[in-house]
Amino acid sequence: MTIKKVLCFALACACVATVSAQRRTARGSKSAADEAQDKMDAKVKISQMPSIGPQSLIMAPVLSAQGGLQPISKGRRQWGVYDMTYRTAQRWTEELTVNWYVLCDTAKAKTKDKSKTAKRLPPYVYYTLTTRYVNIPEGDHRSCVCLPPSFIERYGEPVVITCELVTNEGKLLDGETALSNVGKPFVAGKFTEETKDKAEWWAIDEIINAKIQKGPDKGEAFIEARQGLVDRSKSPFYLVNNADYEAIQ
Repeated sequence: MTIKKVLCFALACACVATVSAQRRTARGSKSAADEAQDKMDAKVKISQMPSIGPQSLIMAPVLSAQGGLQPISKGRRQWGVYDMTYRTAQRWTEELTVNWYVLCDTAKAKTKDKSKTAKRLPPYVYYTLTTRYVNIPEGDHRSCVCLPPSFIERYGEPVVITCELVTNEGKLLDGETALSNVGKPFVAGKFTEETKDKAEWWAIDEIINAKIQKGPDKGEAFIEARQGLVDRSKSPFYLVNNADYEAIQ
């Protein structure tokens, strides 16, 4: 066989191998790049969940007032500040979304309306918030949400917090739930060992759509969805340890 024929034969074999590989990829097998990305995604992890309790109630930083900017409030009020730490392994991550789901116990409200015309509060109120970070370098980072003082005072403190790390394509990378009321009466029964391990507790009908079973409020919603949870960038804590938080888009 001449050198020319050998080269033609080798080239034909290479073409066949390439087409075969393309067909395998088209049929659903992952490319090397996809597999590498999956390995990097697997290393995006939540390393520390927010604390639940008095340690998360923080007074806002105070700036010296000048001119007519004198305070009218009688004292400093407490914000609910909930800080989650996560880690990325890729040199640069283009985009990462953090979904927050927060359930508050209204029995923990500090200021209750006891007037006869006051509307009764449900046992729990529920908040959600989505924050999208961009240009995330490799390493440790923080994501944080806050509840303004009036929400803490009126609707109580969190007893359940869930965080999810999600790609811009919607792929769930990691998710964890912090609890303070395991074994305490919760919705229809208890927040049991079975339900607490389900990241999507907010999507469980028997929990999120449960009704009060007894008393004057029988038939009313056990949980009320509300707005009010804000990203840290919209709070007085924005400039505190600001390098720990990535750009938001």
